[in-house]
Amino acid sequence: MDEALFSHVNRLQVEGGTLEYGVTGKSRAPALLLLHGIRTTKLLFAPILPALTERYRVIAVDIRGHGNSESQDNSYSFEQIVTDLIQLLEKEQLEQVTIVAASFSAVPAQMLAIREPKRVASLVLLDGGYYSLGEVPGFNREKAVERLAATRFSSVEEAERQFAERYSTRVMPEGWMREELLKREDGSYAYRLPREAFSAYFQEYSVHSQPELFKQLTCPVLLLLADDSLLSKEEQQFHRQAVAHYQGIVKQAKVKMIPEAQHLLMVTHPQETVNAIHDFLSK
Repeated sequence: MDEALFSHVNRLQVEGGTLEYGVTGKSRAPALLLLHGIRTTKLLFAPILPALTERYRVIAVDIRGHGNSESQDNSYSFEQIVTDLIQLLEKEQLEQVTIVAASFSAVPAQMLAIREPKRVASLVLLDGGYYSLGEVPGFNREKAVERLAATRFSSVEEAERQFAERYSTRVMPEGWMREELLKREDGSYAYRLPREAFSAYFQEYSVHSQPELFKQLTCPVLLLLADDSLLSKEEQQFHRQAVAHYQGIVKQAKVKMIPEAQHLLMVTHPQETVNAIHDFLSK
């Protein structure tokens, strides 16, 4: 799977763990650092990788606790993610990157841009990072953690079938969820991300200090959104207010919504996602 998508896959020893990432694309082209959403892996970007590699050098990371990136010390925090990524940038000698971050990873992406302003040329935030998860209508952290930690599949194929049905698409390559799942002694499959990681990452996303974070951003930002008409009226109102609040603080942010797109934009609307990234970076 990795061999088909990446020129090579590297493993890096980081503080208290190991980071795995795939590299592909043009070696001398501008670099993109891809950060996936929670409980997925670098393979989440499979639908858009071929198009991105035509113009960029692409580095896609398994965030700590996900896929083949391990945390031996059970340290799961946004600060730790930022520290891991800085070590990656140094290892790959990346003087400047654009970060493309999906969902929850959009928060540590912005933290990294603040910590390393000369290294982060711009940010593309894929339907995340502009609000606190704890304020989302109907979200309950304890219930979400319990649900995901207790999820079981009969096989990798069954997990992929359910994903395809949820997002009404079959653009993902066969076997892509294998690195996301862990086979248990009873033969069932569970998410590889441990309960404590779900809890810690959801907590971080729920309480991160929005204004203090947002007002420190200086690089160009593209906030690429899913179609909020697919949400309930309460959720729609919340997200529209959150976007307006974000734009009020991050004056340089450009906002674009992809019609009919669901939360995982790169899965439901890969071409539109790539086009938006190209347009943003070309300007």
